[in-house]
Order: sequence, then structure tokens, then C-alpha cells
Amino acid sequence: MLEGLVQRNVAKLVVGKPHAPQDRADAREHCWEAHEAKAFLTAAKAAGPQPAAFYALALDTGMRKGELAGLRWSDLDLAGGRVKIERQLVKRGDPAPVFGPVKNKTPRTIEIAAEAVVLLRRHRAHPAEVKLHNGAAYTDHGLVFAKEPADRRRHGMLGDPLQVNNIGDREFRRLTQAAGVRRIKFHGMRHTCGTLLLQAGVPANVVQRRLGHKKIEITLGIYAHALPAMQQDAAAKLAAMLH
Repeated sequence: MLEGLVQRNVAKLVVGKPHAPQDRADAREHCWEAHEAKAFLTAAKAAGPQPAAFYALALDTGMRKGELAGLRWSDLDLAGGRVKIERQLVKRGDPAPVFGPVKNKTPRTIEIAAEAVVLLRRHRAHPAEVKLHNGAAYTDHGLVFAKEPADRRRHGMLGDPLQVNNIGDREFRRLTQAAGVRRIKFHGMRHTCGTLLLQAGVPANVVQRRLGHKKIEITLGIYAHALPAMQQDAAAKLAAMLH
């Protein structure tokens, strides 16, 4: 009898689980408007090649923090303007970092903006120079975003994965202040991406695919705050055709 109870997923029996409302409230609160995102990117570009490429890609793709930290150069097709998202950083590890599949174990390949491609190309030469000048002190994991000389004193070797917590707690906060925009969570850039895409009239199933949601209901549930504007835009466009 007890074995049968253990095998059942009792969480499915819970009515009104709070996760969706919490996600929806989080997406509303931690989301920039377009002019704020633009101001933040200006500050990131002034901070150097890696921050410029890192935050541009975060806002353009809506990638999760662990996905960005686990991204390899081999995952990028800069000529075609595409990125393959199939793994994430699980832990930095000792002696080697540990990577695992993305959330929902569903890899995705998405298009990236031409501006993001330009910033990634500019950034690509930078780690090559760091590696050349530091020799054996540089550990090459093939990562797009990795530890630079300024990070080495406190946290590990050059070329190691980024200190994921520090991205949100230090650099991101500093750039937010420099840009003079509202402080949001790092994950709020993902919410900003999803919201702005929907407000721009991008179909919900395209946004779902870009963000890596398992079901479209998740996308529509989290970004419900963007739907009224979409309805108004649809009504205006239809009226222009009919009347």
C-alpha cells in the first residue's frame, strides 16, 4: 500500500499551486521597458567586449543564467546568426566544471540579432589574446564567457566559467546603476525579452520556442501582462484593413 502511494506524484493532486501566479508577478515586477533595456545595453557596451556581448545575448535570446555560463563557441553559428542552446553550467567544480542538459532537457536553436553577432565577433578576439598572454595560467574550456584577468584574484583560473552568483550580485547591479535604470533581477532580462517580443506582435509559439518553455501555456501564463496590448494592437490592425 505504501509503495503505491510513493510511486504516485502527489504534487499533481494539489489544487491551485502558487508557481504560475508567482512567476507572473515576478515577470511584471522584474521587467524593463524598451528604453530601459536600451540604456542598460549602452552601459554594458561601455564596460568592455565581454559584458557587451554577454548582456546583449541575454536580452536578445532570453537565455537563462546557467545557459549563458555554459555556452561554447562551438554552439554559435555567427555566419548564420544562430545559437544552439543545449547545456547549462551545473557547478563550477573542482578541478573541472560540471555541465548538464538545459531545463526540460529540450535543446533549442534560435536566431540572434545582427547587433549581437557583431558584439560576439568583437568579443571573440579578446579571450584569444588573454590566452596568448597567460599561457598555462589559462584553462581553455571553449566557453564564450569565461573568467578574465580582473576576476582571477578572487575566483579560480582564467578561462573558468563565470561566477554565476556574482553576475547578478556585482557586475549586473553595477551596470544597472551606471545605466540609471530600475534594479531588477538578472532573470528579469529573460522576462524583458519575452514581454517585448509579445508586445512587438511576435507569435506566442515563437516566443515559447525562443525561451525554451515546454508548453505554450507556460509562456502565455507568465507573460499575461503583455496580452492586453497585443489584443489592442490586433484590433487596430484589423480595423485598418476593414475600415
